[in-house]
Amino acid sequence: MSTHDPKQVVEDLRDHLAAHDRRLAFLFGAGSSSAVNLAPVPAKGQKPEHKPLIPGIDGLTEVCAAAVKKLGKPETAAWEALVKQCKQHDHPPNVENILSKVRSKMDAISEGETLVGLNQVQLVKVEKIICSTMAETVSLEGRAIPEWIPHDEFASWVKKVNRTAPLEIFTTNYDVLFERAFEASNVPVFDGFVGTLEPFFYSECLDDDDLLPKPKWIRLWKLHGSVNWSLGATDAKNKSKKRIIRSQPNKSGELILPSDRKYMESRKQPYLAYIDRLSRILNMEHALLITCGYSFRDEHINAIIFGALDNRDTTNIIALQFQDLHDTDDLVKTAIRSSNLTVIGPNAAVISGALGDWQLTEPVDKKTSSFMDAAFDSNAQPEDEGSPATASANLMGRMRLVDFNRFCQFLNAMPQNMQ
Repeated sequence: MSTHDPKQVVEDLRDHLAAHDRRLAFLFGAGSSSAVNLAPVPAKGQKPEHKPLIPGIDGLTEVCAAAVKKLGKPETAAWEALVKQCKQHDHPPNVENILSKVRSKMDAISEGETLVGLNQVQLVKVEKIICSTMAETVSLEGRAIPEWIPHDEFASWVKKVNRTAPLEIFTTNYDVLFERAFEASNVPVFDGFVGTLEPFFYSECLDDDDLLPKPKWIRLWKLHGSVNWSLGATDAKNKSKKRIIRSQPNKSGELILPSDRKYMESRKQPYLAYIDRLSRILNMEHALLITCGYSFRDEHINAIIFGALDNRDTTNIIALQFQDLHDTDDLVKTAIRSSNLTVIGPNAAVISGALGDWQLTEPVDKKTSSFMDAAFDSNAQPEDEGSPATASANLMGRMRLVDFNRFCQFLNAMPQNMQ
């Protein structure tokens, strides 16, 4: 296997981020929210623990499974049947895929029938308990949020950057951690909602750049819905006609859309508009998308990303993956075939179609440690400390940037004269 120099990779990433006029977008997944750690600082010599403020998809699935099983034995059996169906179709048995199957059965079932042992009323009840449990789990109400979280680091970097091209942020998360951080840093944000009393979703602005704010505004697109969206009446006289409004976070979960059904109902418009926006950005000349905390489990988003890679040689994707990379991983195989997809893991990377372990070509010194320490956990000793690292084992290490915490620290530590 070949090797990749982490110093060169970090420097290249820093240069990409410093390009003010390049179309830059981020895609943040569940890993960015679960990166917020509530565990206390460990005592010296003890292994650090991780207690996420908001669980990742696996933790969220466990919480929802427990809530559904509390409904009774039929619902417990139905959940297990849905998990089995996911596995049979080679889909991860997580709550998003299970919710997709519940909603598809709600659409298919007729009066008097049962599917996975549940009748129509029971299926509706299961859907509601899943959505409300998800909303309650990601809600920040009553939570003891740390004084400084990685989202604050990210917002601090955004505030310092003087870009001529707009920064577009896509996220699959339902929580409002990014909104909270941007407001705390006085960063103006536009998310496609307009109005003052009950801001409503206005899809036309996503199709016409003339209707969008200037680059000083951050564009935030929440692909899977949000805990602070709800269905409201269009006007007082026509209460039957609904539109999507943004208000205070609620625990109904009615606008959580992590399923195929988001294509087929009135709630689909934000999703379709946002996914079209992602496609448009990625198909722009020399576009760059950086993903962090996104595990590439959403087939529809993946189709947009991989389609852009195939259609546009100048489009580049940098995927920061929290888990170790292996040559059997689907994403690794895709990156080997696509030279414009760079996949960075803690142990290795796929760059220009080549999978390789991390290995420094020269030790980190005092000059480079200022940005390398946050990015790479090196076994090498700084050469100006009198212990030059010459053995290849001492030049190895693990990439830290794949952790959303470290990535945001790295961004915020970038010299302002590069921004």
